[in-house]
Amino acid sequence: MNRLPLVIAFLGSALLSAGALAQAFPAKPITLYLPFPPGTAVDVAGRVIATKATELLGQTMVPTNRDGASGNIAIEATANAAPDGYTLAVGSTSYSINLYTMKNSVPLSKLTPVAMIGMQPYTLMVARGLPAKNIKDAITLFKAKPGQYTAASGGPTGTSSFLLNSMKKAGGFEMEMVIYKGTVPAVADLLEERTHVLFAPLVTSLSYYKAGKVQLLGVTGSKRQPLIPDVPTFIESGFPMLDVPTWFALVGPAGIPRPVVARINQAVIKALGSKDVTDQLNNLGIEPTPRTVDESDAFLKQDAAMWGRMAKESGIVAQ
Repeated sequence: MNRLPLVIAFLGSALLSAGALAQAFPAKPITLYLPFPPGTAVDVAGRVIATKATELLGQTMVPTNRDGASGNIAIEATANAAPDGYTLAVGSTSYSINLYTMKNSVPLSKLTPVAMIGMQPYTLMVARGLPAKNIKDAITLFKAKPGQYTAASGGPTGTSSFLLNSMKKAGGFEMEMVIYKGTVPAVADLLEERTHVLFAPLVTSLSYYKAGKVQLLGVTGSKRQPLIPDVPTFIESGFPMLDVPTWFALVGPAGIPRPVVARINQAVIKALGSKDVTDQLNNLGIEPTPRTVDESDAFLKQDAAMWGRMAKESGIVAQ
């Protein structure tokens, strides 16, 4: 019996079903969890993409802040949602770090990488009144006056905590870390000089620096940022271990049908190619990084592996 016609018919039916699924999606609003508070880099990047995606997909993508546990609460809620494409989250570098600093973190196997959004540099913010003009000055000050200064962190783990610990190790000093529920409340105390040091994304620090309310002593990247050309990179300041940018990406629960993932990915790529989105992101120091589903998946796996190596080298143990 010749089974070829049956195989061809089956494959044709599967392709038609996949195409129909992609065309039918989305049939209702999409929830987009933002793992950090309003005003943070993740929040701003997510809202820019959600606005354009709403236009492109024909359904509302609803940004929903669900912060806490260095972003882990929103990621866990996303991983536990139905794998239908209607629940997504904006993941960031903090996710990769959480894999090695939090015992209850969500493994990548429970998520579907959907689309990359962009990359943004991190900055070292210090209080305006701190008598230091560069990182080496600051470290000398912290060594000379132990206990007088404190550092803020946007969470018990995550990028800001990791960078602070790296600076303390490289500089050979100790400093109390004050944990906040995101960088926005941490900045509020930094402005009042109730705390004195904070690693934060450029989108968070830029406006305060331009207004003269804080000092920026360093920024990630191989070259200086056009938005803050007078701020040296960590590399040129002699602290390459602090050269850690942050990324933003859409993720969903594991098991989302490939046609649905492809539909969202294509919408994000198209959004990142539009001038209005590009301008908004660039003005915040975020470089759009459109990538396919497979490229996004590969990037997240590579990033997680890199942080695994860095955590091991730093002697970090999951808490």
